[in-house]
Amino acid sequence: MNSVEELCTLIGSRISWGRGEDAGSLNADTPLLEMGLVDSLAIMEIVAALHKEAGITLPDTEIVAANFRTPKALWAAIEDLSGEGRK
Repeated sequence: MNSVEELCTLIGSRISWGRGEDAGSLNADTPLLEMGLVDSLAIMEIVAALHKEAGITLPDTEIVAANFRTPKALWAAIEDLSGEGRK
């Protein structure tokens, strides 16, 4: 995982889109929670995908709503992790 754009792709593949919405409309500033695009299950799926596909382990203390408000917020949390969370 090298960019917020790659993160958007990962998130977009893990959320349910409503009629007329598509993953291509997801960008770094998309308000995921406000738009109802993620719920607790989707957050856990994103966390699992980060671990499986990118080797990024989010500690439980980082799995909070503030880090899932937008893809940019989650990217900032990932970048703030020490070397422990990344392989």
